[in-house]
Amino acid sequence: MPAENPGTARRPHRASRPVLIVCACALGMITAQGASAQDMEQLNAYPGRDKAATSPASLSEDCFDELENGTGHEIACLFPLRLSQSEQAELEKGSRGYIKNVACTMTIRMPRADVKTTIAARDHVFQSPEHPVTCTVMTHKSSFEITATFAPRVVFKNDEAVEATPGLGNVKGVTRVISWPVVQFVNRWPSIRRGILQIVNAYRTHARKKDGSRSAQP
Repeated sequence: MPAENPGTARRPHRASRPVLIVCACALGMITAQGASAQDMEQLNAYPGRDKAATSPASLSEDCFDELENGTGHEIACLFPLRLSQSEQAELEKGSRGYIKNVACTMTIRMPRADVKTTIAARDHVFQSPEHPVTCTVMTHKSSFEITATFAPRVVFKNDEAVEATPGLGNVKGVTRVISWPVVQFVNRWPSIRRGILQIVNAYRTHARKKDGSRSAQP
């Protein structure tokens, strides 16, 4: 899925959601293809599946506006992620009809100063704090909640992002026989890493141009 131009996007949902989409697809494929019948029963009966996670209601759901125009010391927002019809169909096909849809919400909190440092630095290692995400997975016969965290890490060399990982971890709501392969798959898949690098480099270019135009104003 191509990265969206940060300079023209109204919302960052499409720019950041590939990681969660792949996570959902991986969950679906592993559930349908790699887990035993006993694992499937454990998945449906897992104690945490009916526990709805709550997110702070006061946070904005426009993370791009918070990033671009916010003035607080912390970037804080809710980041809803939804599949398009084509992505939903792909997920259903990949899970052999088991998973019908996935809807997620990520809670983002990070110091604004860390982002500014990352935008300006030539050689730098950015380590994001853990961002909790809650997903409702809808199957052909029921739905259940899973939770996880993302803590992206990006390495910059010679003024360019050259290495990245989404940092998926702490997956709960499914058994480890399912969650462990998903974590490995998402964190190591080359296309996810490339997507993060494209997004980060594009946004740094956009942010620097924006800061330059502001400083040039009388």
